[in-house]
Amino acid sequence: MKILFTLLAALFALTVQAQTTFEHFTAEDNWPVLGEFGNIIEPGKFFCTGGGEPDPAAPFTCIGGNGIHIRGTQMVSCSTASEPYDPRVEGFVWFDFAANWDLAHTGPVSGNWRIVPYPECDWSVLFNPNVEFDTYWEGTYTGKREFVFGPELPKWITSLKLVGFGTGDLAGQKIKATEEITTYSPVPVPWELLGLGTDPEGLVDITIRTKY
Repeated sequence: MKILFTLLAALFALTVQAQTTFEHFTAEDNWPVLGEFGNIIEPGKFFCTGGGEPDPAAPFTCIGGNGIHIRGTQMVSCSTASEPYDPRVEGFVWFDFAANWDLAHTGPVSGNWRIVPYPECDWSVLFNPNVEFDTYWEGTYTGKREFVFGPELPKWITSLKLVGFGTGDLAGQKIKATEEITTYSPVPVPWELLGLGTDPEGLVDITIRTKY
């Protein structure tokens, strides 16, 4: 009996040590206007498939053929308005972007992402070579962009699944999220470029898992 009690006590202790917490948040994904194409900081490479040719009048658009491939495009955004508020999920966001689209600019997307928690979304800090960050989230995402007809403006909805992990002060924590991005042009750009207001382009549901 004493041995059994000892084993049960040890098992209970291990269970307590291995506790896991799950925290849930929502946040807004706001795309800044940094240049002609909004939040795109690196256009990457663009290919027309099936014999198509790039349209000189429209970026990332093909004339003829059967598809559009995009590789290595880099974009930035701001994660804000977390609910409940948590500074871990607010800051500036970098992500790269690959797409295999049809001629309607719909189809699968994927890439890598990084969120750097910071009190203000100040891109001059991010591009300062003298400033280094060792606390951030990073991971990968996959998803699909679809065209939606409706009574309002035609729009493209991109649904994403994101997974990642924390570094620095966030080490040992993992993050999962889903995001829905709404854009109103074939090339995804901030709403401000189209005169459609300043609402966030994306809405994100976030879960942080921490083991103790």
